[in-house]
Amino acid sequence: MAVTAIAPNGETILPSALKRVALIAALALLGGCASLGSFANTGAKRGETPYGAYLAGRYAASVNDPRKAAEYYDAALRGEPNDALVLDRAFMAALSAGDVDRAVRLAERLTAIEPGQRMARLTLALADMKSGDFAGAREEIAASAPGPFTALVGTLTSAWAATGERNKELMLEKIGAFEGRTAFALFRSYHQGLMLDLLGDTAGADAAFAEAMSASGGSSVRVVEAYATFLQREGRTDEARAALEGFLAFAPDHPLVRDHLARLSRGEALPVHVRNAADGAAEALYGLGSALMQDTSSDLSDVYLYLALYLRPDFDIARSLLAGTYENRKRWQDAIDAYSKIDRKSSLYMNARIQTAMALNRLEREAEAITVLKRLAREKPDSIDPVVAIGDIYRAKENYAEAVVFYERAIALSGAPSERDWTLYYARGICFERLGEWEKAEKDLKLALKLSDDHPLVLNYLGYSWIEQHHRLDEALAMIEKAVERRPNDGFIVDSLGWARYRLGEYDLAVKYLERAVELQPDDPTINEHLGDAFWKVGRKIEARFQWNHALAMNPEEKRIKLLRTKLDLGLEAAESAEREESSAGAAGS
Repeated sequence: MAVTAIAPNGETILPSALKRVALIAALALLGGCASLGSFANTGAKRGETPYGAYLAGRYAASVNDPRKAAEYYDAALRGEPNDALVLDRAFMAALSAGDVDRAVRLAERLTAIEPGQRMARLTLALADMKSGDFAGAREEIAASAPGPFTALVGTLTSAWAATGERNKELMLEKIGAFEGRTAFALFRSYHQGLMLDLLGDTAGADAAFAEAMSASGGSSVRVVEAYATFLQREGRTDEARAALEGFLAFAPDHPLVRDHLARLSRGEALPVHVRNAADGAAEALYGLGSALMQDTSSDLSDVYLYLALYLRPDFDIARSLLAGTYENRKRWQDAIDAYSKIDRKSSLYMNARIQTAMALNRLEREAEAITVLKRLAREKPDSIDPVVAIGDIYRAKENYAEAVVFYERAIALSGAPSERDWTLYYARGICFERLGEWEKAEKDLKLALKLSDDHPLVLNYLGYSWIEQHHRLDEALAMIEKAVERRPNDGFIVDSLGWARYRLGEYDLAVKYLERAVELQPDDPTINEHLGDAFWKVGRKIEARFQWNHALAMNPEEKRIKLLRTKLDLGLEAAESAEREESSAGAAGS
């Protein structure tokens, strides 16, 4: 059935080799590196010379293996220790691999040859910040070549260094460079609030935080956390609670905000947001990494997160985001390793364990994943999240009977049905439908539809199911049309509309929608099979067989393989006849 199930976590496309090479080339340009010089003229075979090691390093970087790239570039440096381009690549590879201590040492060598190299200067400035040499940090930033990179990252670092020196006038001068620049308005107001708070300027911090809240619309969790902490400390607990509760409109279950609200209810002090200037610089780097994570054309997000963690090793939200970047790149073991460093006492711990289980499952280590989640469910007996995650894993493996067991436990824990529970009933309804228990499935799906206020996924699944059963066709068609109206670029939902038209005998319209569905979701076997069926009905039999062949090559469900082969050998009518006979035999046997 062509439906979109609930995914435990999203995926993005693995960055291509070309993109990775382009990134490194761009970073080389930022530093104004020299040419390869004699290094490039060796003409020797890969792996036998510094040039071979250099080429191997570039290849490792292109296939998203920064640790191996760093090893190769280091090998190249042993043969050509003073080549600026090799130094630059080795430096960036060390950063990309998270070895900031190594990157600091390479940055010292690189800036001796290329004094204005921006990322190297930033790295050295952060090393100074970490050691408390704030004047030295400002000097490193001042030595960077001018450009957009220096304007944003360098300005924030310089302003935090001035804060570390307790120089309010200089801090305001540095961060004042963002005045009138709309793109940097939130960065400026938020960090100015943090800086003034650290310097004891309560009135100034309050005004800056209020400006940051306005600029973000209350939707930035870091701004909300910082302001709530400030307000509580100033004795304005009700305002702190209101700010946190306002954020729940954007993310009702955010663990950090829920933790802060629980602390307020218990009368506990909220955790200090930024303890010192180094923490502040780490916050700036985290913010940049978070912003860049939204840009799938850039791989710099993890570099900034490594630098943030270098300054603040206990920065759990940065570590969690870093693990998320690994997941986006399908580096599942790296994600597991990152999540394992999040402290058990952290409010992000449960999410880290759930994501660890999901990563284990991606590595086909299902038993380990289930063990992690069951242990977490015992540790957090009142939480439904680990239980739901177990159900999601079983459902993804098509073990619907086991999935139902855990969805039912989650439903029992959640109590009376509420709007936020619609996904539980939707998921259990899917499992019941796959198990052939349609009466139970229909009940769950109808409840999910009501609780979700006609969510497109539920409209699609229930409508599609009715169409497959030749039941309530007009109502089902209206539901799917509504789903398509809400999600016009969802290939699965557009397929359902095409299949509804097919079931109603409107084959020309079916072809129109199914062609669009294949454009949107070209790798789904069911959608391709549906288009083949519609082509056959309108007399386009060569194209029909092409689509069926295509569907067969996409690992369809086992029960579809035989029917697809019958369609290819004998045509659609013979396959439909065989399918009816099989259904009749199954009904008689039951």
